[in-house]
Amino acid sequence: MGFLGNYMRNLMSLAIGREPTAPLLFSYYVTHRCTLRCEYCSDGGGQAFHQDASSELSTDDAKRLIGMLASASDTLDITGGEPLMRRDLEELLVAARSSGMRTVLNTNGISLPDRPDVMTNCNVLVISLDSTSPVALSQITGQDAAGAQRILDAVRFAIDKRKQTATTVVLSAVAIPGRLSHAEKVLELASDNDIGFQLSPQIIGSEIHPNLTGDSEYLRLLDAVIAHKRNGARVLGIEEYLRGIRDVSDYRCHPLLMPTIRPDGAMYYPCLESGAAPINLLEAGDYRTAMKSFRRKQALPACKRRCHIFCHMALSLLQRCPLAALGELKYMRS
Repeated sequence: MGFLGNYMRNLMSLAIGREPTAPLLFSYYVTHRCTLRCEYCSDGGGQAFHQDASSELSTDDAKRLIGMLASASDTLDITGGEPLMRRDLEELLVAARSSGMRTVLNTNGISLPDRPDVMTNCNVLVISLDSTSPVALSQITGQDAAGAQRILDAVRFAIDKRKQTATTVVLSAVAIPGRLSHAEKVLELASDNDIGFQLSPQIIGSEIHPNLTGDSEYLRLLDAVIAHKRNGARVLGIEEYLRGIRDVSDYRCHPLLMPTIRPDGAMYYPCLESGAAPINLLEAGDYRTAMKSFRRKQALPACKRRCHIFCHMALSLLQRCPLAALGELKYMRS
């Protein structure tokens, strides 16, 4: 089933009081390796991804996994770590496209200009960018000045190449206490170049950084983001999400809208933040078999005030607010 078909199935589940379980997309962490040491990096349990030296699937096994996922959803988010550290990334993107999947790549972009085929096989390119200043970006990412400049050069490369490759480019920023003006500069860069922008607040463990809650500068940033969206900027996330991360509102998370898979092929259940990845999908044989096994063993928690980040909160609210979701189709399907 495709994104829209699964979205409609989930609406019917919600209408009769059931948990929506049809995946809108899969998130596949192809590696935990990364050259950056971003100050906010966390797996939801307080550990940076690079500290979890997970084994990685071979190219052939990764392709086999992707083929399994394609039978349940038509959208694949490839993330990490830094996916560009896998030399076979182009092969994995081609495999996903050949399986009928739309590809979303989350990257810091550092080596992107040296690997042009990545964008050729990428429907949506999400580049992590937390400042337009090389000095500040160096501090945030733990890079030297040259490394920070390479990130900015990669952003310019993607902006310039996007029409040639028909790739939707999105800049993804984290709202970091004490650095909030930098996120607004990233918003302005995205708006000036008519590319996408998404924002998540910094999370400590699975909760929003306490220095953001009620902070006047943070509130002003979110109001600016909402104003840009209302004025036609390509800001991702319905307004309910943007107001929710501003006000740190309760919401009902639906983690199975985006099942998350580790580099070794094990799937987290119900979400990455749980820390539990009890079954390897390749060993299970297919996604639906794995899901039946998961659901027999563990009920889903009813989280309300956790994980105020784009991949959880924005997606859950998108599923619960179909009228608002109509306005997001131009970002999801462009």
